[in-house]
Amino acid sequence: MAAQEAGRSVAGMTRTCLIAGFALLACAAPSAAAEPVNGRIAYSTFESSADGATGDLWTMEADGTGKQQAVFHPDNDAQSDWAPDGTKIVYRSRRNNQFEISIVDFTVRDAAGRPAIIDIPKAPDGTQSSQPAWFPDMTQLLYRRTNGTGTTRSDIWAMNLDGSNRHPLYVAPEDQFYPSLSPDMKKLLFSTVKGREARNIQVMDMATGVVTTLVDSSPTSYDSAPAWSPDGRQIAFESTMDGDREIYVMNADGTNVRQITHNTLWDEGPAWSPDGTKLAFSSGADDVHLDIWTMNVDGSDPKQLTTYPGRDESPDWGVNPHPVPVGGTVPAVLSLQLGSASFGAFTPGVARDYTAVATGTVTSTAGNALLSYTDPGHLMNGTVSLPEPLKVAPSRTSWSGPVSNDPLTVTFSQHIGATDALRTGTYARTLTFTLSTTAP
Repeated sequence: MAAQEAGRSVAGMTRTCLIAGFALLACAAPSAAAEPVNGRIAYSTFESSADGATGDLWTMEADGTGKQQAVFHPDNDAQSDWAPDGTKIVYRSRRNNQFEISIVDFTVRDAAGRPAIIDIPKAPDGTQSSQPAWFPDMTQLLYRRTNGTGTTRSDIWAMNLDGSNRHPLYVAPEDQFYPSLSPDMKKLLFSTVKGREARNIQVMDMATGVVTTLVDSSPTSYDSAPAWSPDGRQIAFESTMDGDREIYVMNADGTNVRQITHNTLWDEGPAWSPDGTKLAFSSGADDVHLDIWTMNVDGSDPKQLTTYPGRDESPDWGVNPHPVPVGGTVPAVLSLQLGSASFGAFTPGVARDYTAVATGTVTSTAGNALLSYTDPGHLMNGTVSLPEPLKVAPSRTSWSGPVSNDPLTVTFSQHIGATDALRTGTYARTLTFTLSTTAP
């Protein structure tokens, strides 16, 4: 491949100097790493607490292996939600006997290998914060605000990751639970208390504020803990519509409600796998004797992952920790741009050294680059040549790495002797400059 640009003059009048550069490299964009689909499950367990009365956050592989404690704190930590990129977990912490929100950062660890814990500053108005959830773009956090003044006991609020800009998203006379945004951030999903022990599931359009009830199976039913599927097309939830606590799935608009578990156990808190093919949930004899299970979305292939006799609950299924792939590709470029150069008029009978300078730039994405050129030879005027050879001196001839618009000058020199015979006309020479690389 050759790129050519015509120069203008290397002699007394006008003639052509050919400047050529050609790229000898090809570059392919790196293939994207395989996206992890069934990463790790975070859950709250009472097994590791000193008295068995408070929860700790742990994570494990999707098959129940590789259990690791994520939070080492004596108070009650629960309600985990994986960040979309899998590098952090936001959760409800307990500090000074008050529920607040903290973040586990797996990208920062102490000397013992424990991940960093970031406690978000508590609300200035003294309200408590719980049931946090990430915005899909990771810019803010949803949370359940409780103990506020007025007629409501709990509402849905949002805030920045540092606790600033706390503001309401949905305020109503009833209590709200388990807020989450749809993957496209257009819908706010939550559960609302409708009586002493009853709940329904509602969704709010973020643009209009219109609230729609998706599930309200009976005046006394407990329909709660809704969770978006990764593609936003389905919602899993828990309900007592068949008489005891079971797991259900429905379309995002509330249609096609179908029961997934069928047993006499207490099944609650469904969470989708990253690939949308499975659900994790808590199951046990009652709400204080639970283990973590997984199953296919149709209820088949149930698997028990934990066996602690007490409480293992509130699973959340996130991708394996990995950064969000943000970037771009650089095309292969090996470019030489060089302007014209002219000696002007040669004066017969006068000994003199003439110089001419061509300026240009070099752009290279290669690991190295080398500038070369053909033998300058002698300037020619038809069949007549100058006695002294043309001399060429580039400002540099090699580059050890990529450069963009790196300045380049090429100095041409020509000696004319006092007795040199000069023929009327234009003396010129065509030179070819080549930019090449051995490390594409």
